[in-house]
Amino acid sequence: MKKVILVLTACILTVLSFAKERTDKTFLIIFDKDELAYHQANPSIMELNFSSTFHTKLYSGNSETALLVTVPFADWTVCEMGKAIVKVSVSKELALEEVAFRIIDLDVSRKNFKSLLSDSSGQNNQGKNSTN
Repeated sequence: MKKVILVLTACILTVLSFAKERTDKTFLIIFDKDELAYHQANPSIMELNFSSTFHTKLYSGNSETALLVTVPFADWTVCEMGKAIVKVSVSKELALEEVAFRIIDLDVSRKNFKSLLSDSSGQNNQGKNSTN
């Protein structure tokens, strides 16, 4: 019985150690209300452009309108996302970068944040060691 549990544990650890990296990427697209009004754009229509192909979530309310889009490929950049042609109203199509206030790659932002945290914790540890 011990051998079976040991073999199962070894198999599970082996599978977990060879797990693949995420192959998707998430973008946060923020829209300015004035810019949307200028282009007579409807955020719900813009979400429909992406929802048939990608996983999306639209947030609107008292603050700025935001759209989360998760694409299934990790090599897409903010520039490529911005060049995507979207239907902004019933009769008008524009490049996303013309309508969006900001397009943010959340995966890159997460990596930068972790890097900043590790740098600041390293500096804190060095400061504590020099005071001892």
